[in-house]
Amino acid sequence: MIFLGYLYGIRSERQLEREIQTNLAYRWFLGLSLTDRVPDHTTISWNRRKRFADTTIFQDIFDEIVLQAIQHRMVGGRVLISDSTHVKANANKHKYTKEYVLQNTKEYIEELNAAVDAERKARGKKN
Repeated sequence: MIFLGYLYGIRSERQLEREIQTNLAYRWFLGLSLTDRVPDHTTISWNRRKRFADTTIFQDIFDEIVLQAIQHRMVGGRVLISDSTHVKANANKHKYTKEYVLQNTKEYIEELNAAVDAERKARGKKN
């Protein structure tokens, strides 16, 4: 579930729960039928914050999925993300350089933790 949140930029576990409830593709990916209950956002949060806190499980799963995607030629490394700065285009498709960018899921997990902490603080609960 957290992989889906990371992949699709869902920055809230509550929102992730709602998305999984209504998105058939997410349900299929997770192996859930239309009648299966989606785990509550508190379960997702508890697993992430407590159960797997001192492990590298999320990074390991993410790395394995990316490796499998590369092996099945689903990932080609052709995406370039840039800010809105004006850049002169080089439209020659035969001249390019491959660059590999290493990204870490740690930032995503930290953003989820910050969102949970902010919500708990707003509701007057302890962290």
